[in-house]
Amino acid sequence: MKAELGEKPGALEFSGPDAVRFLNGQITQDVRKVMGTGLVLPSCVTDAKGKLQFRVWIAEGCGGVLVICREGMTEDLEARLTRYLIADDVEVRDVSDNFRIEDFGFSEMDEAERIAAGIPKWGAELKEGMLPPEAGLDATDISYNKGCYIGQEVISRIKSAGKVNRRLTKFVFESEGITGEITNIDGKVCGEVTSASGQLGLGYLKRSTDEGTALFVAGSPVKTMALS
Repeated sequence: MKAELGEKPGALEFSGPDAVRFLNGQITQDVRKVMGTGLVLPSCVTDAKGKLQFRVWIAEGCGGVLVICREGMTEDLEARLTRYLIADDVEVRDVSDNFRIEDFGFSEMDEAERIAAGIPKWGAELKEGMLPPEAGLDATDISYNKGCYIGQEVISRIKSAGKVNRRLTKFVFESEGITGEITNIDGKVCGEVTSASGQLGLGYLKRSTDEGTALFVAGSPVKTMALS
């Protein structure tokens, strides 16, 4: 399993009688799916407007639910989640020192491998304030059946509408790929390549861009291709 987490990711353990119910009200994934199953599932933490704050992974720990995040983000993630911890019987511990990336079934990957697999990276394709469905996270990180969580109403409206203004897209260049704005032949901005390696790139294409439109990055022709 591939994930962009760093060699030593952060890990918070939520335990207590209300841990599963509390987390289900905070993140987009259904926490119940990892209990007793051995699964490690991706999830998003969103604000009230459905905008991305963190991407995390959840798993069952020895004493509760593990919420796994990128290296260096544990303190901020704990502050965001415990902001809403008021009357729930939940204990939170930072257990990052107990784990390495391999303990969760993840493996390291280089940039070329990541882009070829179409995996979005924090700081490139994933940024705070974006909508998770733009990056295709609606297919992997979001449960539409588990009930309310912070940002749920907005995320559900996006699903009902069936569209976002831009979508994560893989690109192929005729020569070495580069990052930057994507334009059409008239110079109109149609999207952005946010990562590139070899002839492949990863980024976003605006929904308003017609299929078959000739696209360029800094004068270099670029074409879209299906995500893996």
